[in-house]
Amino acid sequence: MGFIRNVVTQNVDSFHLVAHPDLPTLELHGFLRALTCVTCKKELPRDEFQESLARLNPAWAAFLTEAVASGALETENPDEKRARGMKTNPDGDVDLPGAPYQTFRYPPCPHCLENPPISGDGVQTKVEIDQEGAWKSSSTAGILKPSVVMFGESIAPRVKEAAEHAIDGSGRLLIVGTSLATYSAWRLARRAKDRGMPIGILNLGGVRGEDAFFQDLSGVQEGESGVRIEMGTDKILPGLVDELQRNGFSDKQSDSSTEERKSNSRIFKDMLS
Repeated sequence: MGFIRNVVTQNVDSFHLVAHPDLPTLELHGFLRALTCVTCKKELPRDEFQESLARLNPAWAAFLTEAVASGALETENPDEKRARGMKTNPDGDVDLPGAPYQTFRYPPCPHCLENPPISGDGVQTKVEIDQEGAWKSSSTAGILKPSVVMFGESIAPRVKEAAEHAIDGSGRLLIVGTSLATYSAWRLARRAKDRGMPIGILNLGGVRGEDAFFQDLSGVQEGESGVRIEMGTDKILPGLVDELQRNGFSDKQSDSSTEERKSNSRIFKDMLS
């Protein structure tokens, strides 16, 4: 519709790229469609990795095929899962008879396998595999991890800089479906506030430091300077799009006038009244 210039997401499922491939999207916390080697930092496509996992762990692959066919993955009800052949342990792990977790095998980083790198302290690393190509614990390199930022890890400098540029290049910020609990996301909202940017928050439940985003707003403003909505995104966004289209905003440019911005904000107010 021409309103959104950039998307910064904390999701790692890549759904944004599918939903709006032409809209610039920054995945702040990485993505699950690839893996990254903890040694050489190179990526491996997730599909390629999954094929190797299935080959190295046939019992697990067969169980997954059966679970999909039975519909066990289509429900969150433990009793229904059990009735369809999937038993979940109290800790949340799936019980797979005949295939204990200790026997699970995974492939090495193909780059490190072909050319074992020199470690940071100048020691030659090694990557050893068994006869079927599974990574061996005697290896000193070649471990793959999902290409996501784990708890305790830092966001890559290039991603941090790109997120800041996305904020700086925008006129307003809409925060949707997040509590901003992670500092990496909260600081971007704080950056927008420090730059005097109008902020809208649409989220069920509390949002980290949200009072600071609205405490200095005028009591007579109608949303053009900021708005906080305590509703689910599935309840408000479809209706918002319909309302914008009915009001002739289907192809607006981002440099709208003050009156147009007030009109946009009043749509929020009208929908919530």
